[in-house]
Amino acid sequence: MMKMKNLKLIVLYTVALSLFACEKVTEQVPESLITGSNFFKTASDADNAIIGCYDAMQGNANAYVMWGDGRTDVFASTDRSFATELEITTGNVGSANGYATWNFLYSAMNRINNVLKYVPGMSDPALNARKERILGEAYFLRGMVYFYLARTFENAPLVLEPFEGGTDNLYPSLSNRQALFIQVETDLKAALDRVPDLPFGSTLENKGRATKAAIRSMLADLYLWQKKYDDAAEMARLVIISPANYSLVAGNNYASIFASKNTTESIFEIQYNYTYQEGNSNPLTDLFLPLGAAYTAGNWRFQPSVAVLNALPANDLRRAGTFKNSGPVPAPYRDPNQTYIAKYPGTVANNVLQQDANRIVYRLAEIVLFRAEALNESGKTGEAIPLLNQIRSRANVGNTSAATQDEVRLAIEKERLSELVYEGKRYYDLIRTGRYAAVTGYTNANWVRWPIPASELIINPNLVPNPGY
Repeated sequence: MMKMKNLKLIVLYTVALSLFACEKVTEQVPESLITGSNFFKTASDADNAIIGCYDAMQGNANAYVMWGDGRTDVFASTDRSFATELEITTGNVGSANGYATWNFLYSAMNRINNVLKYVPGMSDPALNARKERILGEAYFLRGMVYFYLARTFENAPLVLEPFEGGTDNLYPSLSNRQALFIQVETDLKAALDRVPDLPFGSTLENKGRATKAAIRSMLADLYLWQKKYDDAAEMARLVIISPANYSLVAGNNYASIFASKNTTESIFEIQYNYTYQEGNSNPLTDLFLPLGAAYTAGNWRFQPSVAVLNALPANDLRRAGTFKNSGPVPAPYRDPNQTYIAKYPGTVANNVLQQDANRIVYRLAEIVLFRAEALNESGKTGEAIPLLNQIRSRANVGNTSAATQDEVRLAIEKERLSELVYEGKRYYDLIRTGRYAAVTGYTNANWVRWPIPASELIINPNLVPNPGY
């Protein structure tokens, strides 16, 4: 990520990157041990530390999409689905499910909190020009971590200091979604004041690191959850008119959004590149693509549901970029007539399919739909319809027939399914709009939140299970 072979954080805080490390920490710290207090000395240290925070966000890429699309109506199982995947497709996810985990987020949080604690006190003059920007990036990333935790688990520990040994922060209690959302907004506003529109000199960094548009996109998302529709509409408007000049990819090039990386439509993507052999990869390629014949490929653990197949008719230009069929002559895949999810194709190198597709967090099409939704909920349905039609026109499906507020509300929901499926959005959409049970048919009231991970309940006596788990 951003030439991570060179920039990847070269020091791991060995006292514990995981918040819930269960190993005993001795009081005596060897002088050779690198900690937050003795690491942050030079401008290069600060640069490496913030890159290390982005690096931590690369881990468990599949979890983000499983949280945001699993337990809904978009996945179907295959003959290669394990019990873990079957729980995702049926909605009945237990606390021991491999996707019901948050330890990697708290590992990332520890790196972020170290930056926020130690960078402000650094005195290297070479850092002066970018110190505030680095802090803004850290605030953005912390806001993003808590936004995922709040939307997914509803209740999660709120930890704002790095773990540095002893027993401090070792057994935090849960905070509720409202408290977590307050922290998300506080962090994102702190980031907004510090990060420019285009902070960097390369497209890769301006789409792989925090920018004003990335921050505003997340704020728009947050405000929709909080039903602050005027604020959401304004945040989305500012992204749409950003000096970064984002533009929708042409409809017949829709698939390039996921294959080419960092297109004109992209606002913020988690970056992967097999060339640098970082050890981090995007396993969605493995979960979605069929087994290979001409080269090593995927394992086909999930396939598109009937709801997705029906949402994208033959004339919809998004169809071929969302799912495909291996056909009667399946090469380069092994098996014929397998319908598979195509949004994370990966790169082929040396007859091996690399798991290096970027994971898109926000792109312009979603922001246009954010603004349409916010305007419609504010009673400005007439202003919302042209925005909805902008996305539909790109897809070649014609203008919407929806006219009333209720009709447009449902039309936007359906459009978000067609446009953003497998990008980790559907579950969150249905939870925040109160439409989960009606759309999925899953009437268990406890399924509107994920279970607190079983492993964390064992380690931390101050945690309690979420209702129903």
